[in-house]
Amino acid sequence: MNRFEYIKWYWEHSYDNDPIVFFYEVDIENERYATRMTEVYADRRVAPVIEEGFEFVTEAPIPTPDEINTEPEFYAKYITKEEFEAVYHADRYDGDIGFHRKETR
Repeated sequence: MNRFEYIKWYWEHSYDNDPIVFFYEVDIENERYATRMTEVYADRRVAPVIEEGFEFVTEAPIPTPDEINTEPEFYAKYITKEEFEAVYHADRYDGDIGFHRKETR
């Protein structure tokens, strides 16, 4: 079993200065806290979150995609480590930034 999960989390909102996509490296052996995180903005700018001197970059555990997807303004899915690494080390994100909630009936 892998120690980490990688999550892409979309946030549908109308705040001009807030990120719209988040990428998380989640430590599943440490209560699901994120060890690394990157934010993507509407202009496709990438901003890794760095917390110097701290083991984790989030103040609370990261929910699973199933838990995140219960809220209408969010959509999340698991991604590969390779996808996370590519975004984490990029200056610009060329992937999908659209909000695509899958309808379940």
